[in-house]
Amino acid sequence: MTKIIQPSIIAQVKIFDRYVIREFIGPFFLSLAVLAFVLLMDRLFLLVDLLVRKGIGVDVVGEIAFLSLPSVIAYTGPLGSLIGSVMVTGRLAQDNEITAIRAAGISLSRVFLPLGILAFVLMIVMTGFNGFLWPESEHKVRELLMDVARKKPATRIQEGVFMDDFEGYTIYIGRLDEKKSTIHDIAIFAKDPKGTPNLITAKHGTISNSEDESYMTLTLFEGEIHELVEKDHYRRLAFAKHIINIPIDVEMVRKERQYRGDTELILWSLFVKIHGLTKEISELKKSITDMSKKEIQPPDRKRLQIQEIETKVRYKRQEMNRYLVETNKKFSLAFSCFFFLFFGVPLGILLKRGGIGFGFIVGLIFFAIYYILLIAGEDFADSGKISPFIGMWLSNLILLPVVIELFLRTFFEKSIIRFIKKQVRQIIKPRMHTDKRGLISENKT
Repeated sequence: MTKIIQPSIIAQVKIFDRYVIREFIGPFFLSLAVLAFVLLMDRLFLLVDLLVRKGIGVDVVGEIAFLSLPSVIAYTGPLGSLIGSVMVTGRLAQDNEITAIRAAGISLSRVFLPLGILAFVLMIVMTGFNGFLWPESEHKVRELLMDVARKKPATRIQEGVFMDDFEGYTIYIGRLDEKKSTIHDIAIFAKDPKGTPNLITAKHGTISNSEDESYMTLTLFEGEIHELVEKDHYRRLAFAKHIINIPIDVEMVRKERQYRGDTELILWSLFVKIHGLTKEISELKKSITDMSKKEIQPPDRKRLQIQEIETKVRYKRQEMNRYLVETNKKFSLAFSCFFFLFFGVPLGILLKRGGIGFGFIVGLIFFAIYYILLIAGEDFADSGKISPFIGMWLSNLILLPVVIELFLRTFFEKSIIRFIKKQVRQIIKPRMHTDKRGLISENKT
């Protein structure tokens, strides 16, 4: 008689660990790819415009698209963690595998421990990704777009804005029709060789490039030229047609910008900026204290000097606030990769639905709420209405009670809501007592 040796419970759990991780990785990367494409759609229109209408090369457009991916992945990473966990646990619950695990006496918290470890590792990876790769790619994209603008000045033409990007000219265009390359309500401030500014106005005109692309040509119609000939002589010329050739670079030259905005700074640089501004603010406050103790005559001079320093402190705080917002945003988005797992796992088990469509719907709804709270918190923090920490962690803080409630119900069969209801009932429940006649009466107190 052959003896059948069944694998131990520990061996089965290890097999299940590998199985759960495999089932999670597939949906995670699938949702990451799909959502990255969706979020890139807003930049896709810009890329198509550069490729088709502006004449930028395919290699440059492809490089801009590639460098735009990190900013998208920073937001889609947490959502991929959520969708992957909902799909895995939902399918396990739908196939009654969760019931079988519980019947075998295995704790659900032990079964899904590998997912927790994987999400924790993902949080560490995303912290480095958001802190270093994301700002570097953001810096490269902005440099590339500025290089494109230098080669193709027409890409910088905007409606209703005074543009001084063209050497020797300040241009204002009231209305621009890009399809027909026509412009309307034009005002151009041009400097002649003597340095005297001239004003050129026109009702409408066209924009074109020369054959060798060394000049951008503005052909103006029905306009006037106003110029100061000498100190006391002013001249106005009316024209039916006037052509202005603005020299531009033929080749797109790659230039390295030294200046970086707050979104382009890596974590170490953000820390250095925050530390430096904190020190500057402290020194300015100390100077205000020292100045208030001095006797300065007249008193108005002392008051004005203090107000000037206070203004510097206010602007320094606003600058530091931007850096603090950006720093907290990088950590908050990375933490969400770990945080969303504790929402997705219990939600999938409770709903018992594990299809890819259901996972995407649930993930998108939850992420939409999270994203709205994130943007609102960032706006409030940038405006100084709330602290940068509260602003960038607001979405996690608001959703934390929901996640805790779902987690306790699923893994420990407990509920904060039920506990609160029980306590409330005990408080408002009337006390019953028996009087001398043996009748039960209600104690109104």
